[in-house]
Amino acid sequence: MILLSIILIFFVCLLIGVPVAFSIIIAAVIPLLFEPLISLTQASSIMIESFSSFTLLAIPLFIFCGALMNLTKVTDDLIYISKALVGKLKGSLAHMNIVTSVFFGAISGSSVADVASLGRILIPAMIKAGYSKEFAATITAASSTIGSIIPPSILLIVYGALAQTSVAALFIAGIVPGILIGITQMVYAYMYAKKHDVGDIQNEQIGLPNDQTLSKTVALKKSIFPVSLFLVVIVGIMSGIFTATEAASIAVVYVFIVAFFIKKERNFKKYMEVTRKAVIDSASIYILIAAAALLSWVLSYYKALDPIINLLIENNFNPLMFLLLLMLLYVVLGTFMEPNSAMLIFVPLSVPIIQGLGIDPVVAGIVTVMSIRLGTVTPPYGLSILLAAKVADTNVLRMMRQIIIFVCIYLVSIILIILFPHVVTFLPNILME
Repeated sequence: MILLSIILIFFVCLLIGVPVAFSIIIAAVIPLLFEPLISLTQASSIMIESFSSFTLLAIPLFIFCGALMNLTKVTDDLIYISKALVGKLKGSLAHMNIVTSVFFGAISGSSVADVASLGRILIPAMIKAGYSKEFAATITAASSTIGSIIPPSILLIVYGALAQTSVAALFIAGIVPGILIGITQMVYAYMYAKKHDVGDIQNEQIGLPNDQTLSKTVALKKSIFPVSLFLVVIVGIMSGIFTATEAASIAVVYVFIVAFFIKKERNFKKYMEVTRKAVIDSASIYILIAAAALLSWVLSYYKALDPIINLLIENNFNPLMFLLLLMLLYVVLGTFMEPNSAMLIFVPLSVPIIQGLGIDPVVAGIVTVMSIRLGTVTPPYGLSILLAAKVADTNVLRMMRQIIIFVCIYLVSIILIILFPHVVTFLPNILME
């Protein structure tokens, strides 16, 4: 009864235009008003206490790190590196789009930032090279999802904090799924380029001097900064030298040193702008976290999920079937809700069931993040697909055929992980023993 009333109040608030965070708080607080043993002061204390999580400190730090990266003009370097790696393959520009997203995700962790930064260069270049506007926009949005899976990932940090799961294990577990998505997308891109006989790419189409000879030596030099940043974070975490939060702070210092002393970006106003943006982005996530902490506590206090958990366990509910249902749930939620909001509401609901069914929390975390991130490339509210469509000067309706193809490719990757969970767990098991 309590669970149904909370869900009903939440959706009523959303329908009348109340922001997500305040909808969660209202839905959680109203049952407490009729509980004589609990005061609203206690509720506010629970929300404030959620900010004390050491793990969650990694969120503003990685957001700030990604913002600082923009000052280093790393996008140009990543495009050059990608061309050196896959520039001779059929459909090279599409492959470059995907490979660049893999690299960008490894240093940014933001899908929307990927589309905004890379899309403005690669989408027009792909259109000039002979790709349709719809394909160029869709592959840019679809490949941007890799940024939420390849570490560092804000969504994985949020999931780790909510589910009390090792963020280090989630980071390492995200490497193989991220590469898997990239490979499956490249296979389709090759088939598309073959079928439509897309021509070769010219340097000026991607912002490189037309007379510049592609050099693997130059590409190697350009890769030192992004690769070393990724290795500092991952190797440091794997070796136990520092935690994910400490890795985030080290990454910020490292990027600042490179931007200020090596790239010679010394415009104070630009640093103030990226700092301000990072603070605003971080604050919006933290408000949601506080609201979700209160909701989780209320559900736990009233034992609202116990009947569902007992029903699943007593009926020997198949963990495989539950993960498939979880995938479908988050794909739908991601379509209509911002990923952080959806996770903060539903992860606390799913964690007790995951524990009761004996599902590996790392596998559940990767499936959750992959599924919910897919929502950013599905209409009507997929932010990445809307932004890519705007850059390509097309619309989502025209893109639907390509969207469906890429969604199916992505779903196959998630289903493979559900069927073969060792794809996710073997790296953490090897590297974190």
